[in-house]
Amino acid sequence: MINTARSPIAPCPKASSASSIDLPTDVAVKFWGVRGSVPTPSPTHQQYGGNTVCVEARLGGQRIIFDSGTGIVSLGQHLQQQDTAVIAPTLFTLTLCDRIQGFPFFQPAFTPDNHFTVYGGTAPNGASIKHCLTDQMLQPHFTMPLQNMLAGLTFHTLMDQATFQIGDVSVDVCKINPKTEALGYRLSYQGYTLVYATDTPNEHLDTDLLSGFLDLADQADLLIYDGTYSDLNYLYHSTTALPEAARPWEVSIDIAKKANVKNLVLVHHSPVQTDTVLDQLQDEVQRRFATATIAYEGMKL
Repeated sequence: MINTARSPIAPCPKASSASSIDLPTDVAVKFWGVRGSVPTPSPTHQQYGGNTVCVEARLGGQRIIFDSGTGIVSLGQHLQQQDTAVIAPTLFTLTLCDRIQGFPFFQPAFTPDNHFTVYGGTAPNGASIKHCLTDQMLQPHFTMPLQNMLAGLTFHTLMDQATFQIGDVSVDVCKINPKTEALGYRLSYQGYTLVYATDTPNEHLDTDLLSGFLDLADQADLLIYDGTYSDLNYLYHSTTALPEAARPWEVSIDIAKKANVKNLVLVHHSPVQTDTVLDQLQDEVQRRFATATIAYEGMKL
């Protein structure tokens, strides 16, 4: 169930009032970062959080990390307190800066005996996830190269429709946005299914992508979806409001209904979406889909 304890960010009354999400006792999810594009350490963004996307899932004995936005810094500090070595497969949806920018500051990656198996696709220019993570740590971008990370790092480049195992967790991969080469992941563990898809275009309902995505999300117990980036005028530097049909949270609800998803969590909030805006969106989302909620930093399922 949602744990409303949120540290160090202030309580989020709208999100904490969301319908509870029941998970098996050996499954847990925590949101360490929920923002898109750029961190927003602003007084108007305190309730939902300002760190960019990073989500941690625990499935049985497996810890799995999704993306490494700036939220991974706090996750790293938490993991450094463990007495045992950290072994955590890390799944990247794409190579945009808000999904990789926290990786150079991930403390456990500099600690010997830890190990991270990194999975990701290729960037639109053909660069692998390893190349992109390496490049951002080269001068003049950064002072310490990736080779200074003392933890074991293993890299796997994934293709559309790939499948692989992480212990007793089965992972299915689907390309969900050909513009950014973003990947979505379906994790299956002892009859429980978690789907993580956070760079989803509005065109889902109007393109051939819909069929593949519905297969990926089919009857998922939990779908974590990129559905709140509704302030797209921010990207186009325009004050003209988008038509209602273009709002991605509506696309997410339509997909969740068509795929018979049990629970929907929306993440990757726009930098210009304040706590007030997200509170309003929370109300509207839940009105349309009772088991949907807006993710906030520190939220536990």
